[in-house]
Amino acid sequence: MPLLHILLTTFLAASTTALAASPNTTTSSTTTTFPNTLNITTLTAHNNQSVLECWALDPGYFTSAQAGVSGTAMLNLGPVTSNATNLLIPGEYDGGRHNAPTIQWVIFLSGVAHITLPNSTDEAWIVGGKNGAILALDTAEVSALGHSTTYPTQESTVVLEVALKEIPGHRVLHGGACGEEELL
Repeated sequence: MPLLHILLTTFLAASTTALAASPNTTTSSTTTTFPNTLNITTLTAHNNQSVLECWALDPGYFTSAQAGVSGTAMLNLGPVTSNATNLLIPGEYDGGRHNAPTIQWVIFLSGVAHITLPNSTDEAWIVGGKNGAILALDTAEVSALGHSTTYPTQESTVVLEVALKEIPGHRVLHGGACGEEELL
């Protein structure tokens, strides 16, 4: 046992010395390339009916000078109101047909959401995680019937809703949800 203790102590001391001798690594020198913008599936409305569109947010990513993430890609998601909500949705839940309560980011951290439209065959399958954010803009003021959302798996879904003051700058890439290849 003393031999193991000596080996571990020696290893830790050598590792600490190597780390102390290494140059400061607060910035990265990797050759990672960042996308120009964030493509996002958006629930919006035309002619008083909810529609799905794939949007590219404008302006796109820029290089951050913010402490802690300097040199990384940053993108403004738009001005928010004073409230954000965390939702815990059980598996196999049917949210029914509804409108977005306000213009908002809906960020699915886990689980699966299936979004359908009452006047269209378009649909979106949103898997929580890296590509789990959508914009929900089909409020009752712009859409008569809204959309339907179900959570078809047995897994619980964790969601963040972040209300926006205004719709973020964007350009429409196409009608329908963004394809997997269009996301990060």
